[in-house]
Amino acid sequence: MLRISRYATLKSSYIARATTMSSKTPPTKSKGKTVLQSDNKPLTLPDGYGRVREIMSNLGDSAWSHDFRTGTTWYSSQNNPFVGFIPADLKADQAENIWWESTHPDDRHLLKESDLAYKSKKQDKHAIEYRIFDDKGKMHWVLDRGVVVEKDEDGKPLLLVGTHVDITTTKELQDKIASLQEKQNKVILRAVIERTEMDRKEIANILHENVNQILTAGRMMLEFLPVMDKAIGEFTEKVKQIMYSAVNEVNKICNDINPDSLTHIPLTDLITDMVNRLNKGKKISISFDHSGYFPSKNKNKDHELTILRAIQECMHTIVHESTAQLATIHLESNNDFMLLEVFCDDKKLNINLLSANLRIKNIVNRCDLFGGSFHLEKKKNEGILFKASIPV
Repeated sequence: MLRISRYATLKSSYIARATTMSSKTPPTKSKGKTVLQSDNKPLTLPDGYGRVREIMSNLGDSAWSHDFRTGTTWYSSQNNPFVGFIPADLKADQAENIWWESTHPDDRHLLKESDLAYKSKKQDKHAIEYRIFDDKGKMHWVLDRGVVVEKDEDGKPLLLVGTHVDITTTKELQDKIASLQEKQNKVILRAVIERTEMDRKEIANILHENVNQILTAGRMMLEFLPVMDKAIGEFTEKVKQIMYSAVNEVNKICNDINPDSLTHIPLTDLITDMVNRLNKGKKISISFDHSGYFPSKNKNKDHELTILRAIQECMHTIVHESTAQLATIHLESNNDFMLLEVFCDDKKLNINLLSANLRIKNIVNRCDLFGGSFHLEKKKNEGILFKASIPV
C-alpha cells in the first residue's frame, strides 16, 4: 500500500477482518498509547464503509482501506501475507511502521512520492510495484493499487481503498526472460563482432598480399631502371621514394585493421603510430599519454582490441565529424581495468547526436559485451570527453 501516513498508523490497523467486522471494536487510547480491544461491540463506521469492505474482502486479493479522517488503515486479512504478522498478537508499538520498515529501502521513495501526490490532490488512484520483506526475510514483489472513493468539499481524499497482489512469480519469470534475451543478444553481438574482425583481417591480407606486392615489384623494377641522364635519375629516385611511402602506408593500414596485429605489436605502439599519422595531416593536434598503462602478463586479446577499436572510432569521429583543433588520448591501467579517456575541444559538438552515432553505439555495445562501459561527458566550455573502461 502506498500511503506513508497509513503505514505509520498501523497501531490500530491490523485488528479488523471484513468477515468478522461486527465482532470487533475500534482501538481506544490509554495513557497516550493505543490499546487493542477484544469485546464484541460493533465497529462504528460511516454508512456504506462496511459494505465497501465486505465487497473488497471477497475480491480474492489482500484488500485494504485507509481513512484519512482517523488516520487508520484496515486490512482484509488477519494474517497479512506480505509482512507475515498476525494483527491480534501485535502490541501497538510493534505494529507501528511495520509496512514502511518492511519495504525495500530502494523502493521507499515510491511510497513517499505517492503520499505527496495524494496530499497535493495530484492523483486519485495509483498502481505501483515495489519490494517488501516478510517476517522471515523473504522478499516479495507487491502490486499495490488504490483509488479514492470519497473526498471532502475541497477535493481532498477522505477514503482510499485498494488491493495488494503478490506478483513475485511474475517478476521472477520476467527476470528470467530478460536474462535469456540478454544472453541471446550477447551471442548475436559477439557473432557480429567476430564477423567484422574476420572481414577486417581478410581486407588486411588482400592489401598486404596483393597491393603491397604490386608496389614492391614496381619499386624493384625502378631499382634496375638504367639512368639515362641526371634528370631521369632524380625523377626515378622520387618515384621510388613515393613507392616506399606507399608500401609503408599499406603496412600501417594493415596493422590498423588486422586484429592479429596485437599478437606481435604492443597496443601502445599501434596507437602511437596512428596518432603520428593523424598529426601529419595538420588539421588537428593530438597527444597520447600512456605513462600509467602497464600491460598485463595475462592480457586478454579481445579486451585490448576493444580499447584499440574504441580509440580508432573516437578519433575518426573527432577528425571527420568535429571542428576540434586539439585532442588528447589518455590510457592507464590498474589491477582490474584498462581506463581510457579521449578528449576533444569542440565546444559545439552535440552529445545527443554523438550518442546516436553508429560508431559510438558500436563501441558502447562492444565494451558492454566484455564487461566494461563506455559513455560520453560534456565538459562545459571545454569540449567532449569519451570514457571507456575494460576489464584487464
